[in-house]
Amino acid sequence: MDSYTYENGLISILLPDYNELIRDVIFYIRDKEEVVISNAVFKYKDDNGKLLFEILDVQTINVPRKEIRKNIASVEKTDAAVIYISNIISDFTIQESISSSRRRVDIIKDELLKKVISLYPGTQILFLDDKTNDSRMLYCKTKRKPFFIRNMKDLEDRDKLDNHEELKYYKSYVFNDEPRYQKIRKVSEICVPLLYKLMMPFGYIKSESFTEFNDDDFSVLRKLGMTASTVYTNDKQIIISSEENIAVTDLSMSGLGIFFRDKIFIKHFKEKSLILFSIYLHGGRHATCLCEVRNITLIKNYVYRVGCEIQSIEALGEVYYSEYLAGLA
Repeated sequence: MDSYTYENGLISILLPDYNELIRDVIFYIRDKEEVVISNAVFKYKDDNGKLLFEILDVQTINVPRKEIRKNIASVEKTDAAVIYISNIISDFTIQESISSSRRRVDIIKDELLKKVISLYPGTQILFLDDKTNDSRMLYCKTKRKPFFIRNMKDLEDRDKLDNHEELKYYKSYVFNDEPRYQKIRKVSEICVPLLYKLMMPFGYIKSESFTEFNDDDFSVLRKLGMTASTVYTNDKQIIISSEENIAVTDLSMSGLGIFFRDKIFIKHFKEKSLILFSIYLHGGRHATCLCEVRNITLIKNYVYRVGCEIQSIEALGEVYYSEYLAGLA
């Protein structure tokens, strides 16, 4: 960071916005493989607009990272954060929301199925909490895209198996677990993920047929998947994201670090879980990001640092995000 100096126990720093009523802050500074963490208290603003903080304690820890990230000002209070995340929801939170609102979830499901059940009688809508060890759900959670098994005979075609990822997955993990009568009779299957904000998986639509599906069938069921995803996303009685703000400390195109002391925020994070949030940048711009929580570290004085690996960013937000990073270079 080039915008701060340290002299006589005081850090002076330039920040675009700062609420001077907030006295206690935390500085989080990475220097190559080391992270310096310091509690500080606001003292005053000088004639040049620089903020001066008195350092109360300093801790240095070794935190290796494979990728270089851009560091930004780290503070304890999110009102003073330069960059922060909000509108937070995790995969386990969505699962809990669906379970607790199951009656309404099923009413909507039945209305959606009415639109296609006459043409596709072998259609079901399933959610995160419907089945344990669900190989289709695992595919939807990890790939977040549909699969189309046009004809079960393709499962025995070595060339097709070698060239189609979903076909190989289906044979290895889905087909082998099917009841014998299903294996004998089923000819085609289409599976379409349900995605909160078209990003976070929370279920899937499955349609099976005893005759071969075609591309038009695939198109119809994909449209149903998008409609269902939008309906459930917009129903605030079922899934509600958190409006809490949490400061971002460092970021890159592949990941970001989140830093907080308030223990209540830890409820959003579990290692290896998916988390969706909006990251708020300068100028009112924001980007919606889907991430996997890679690590959670409890540092001295009960400060948490969460490392997130970015899985995807919505299209316009990715432009804003990359432009922000370019401005830090």
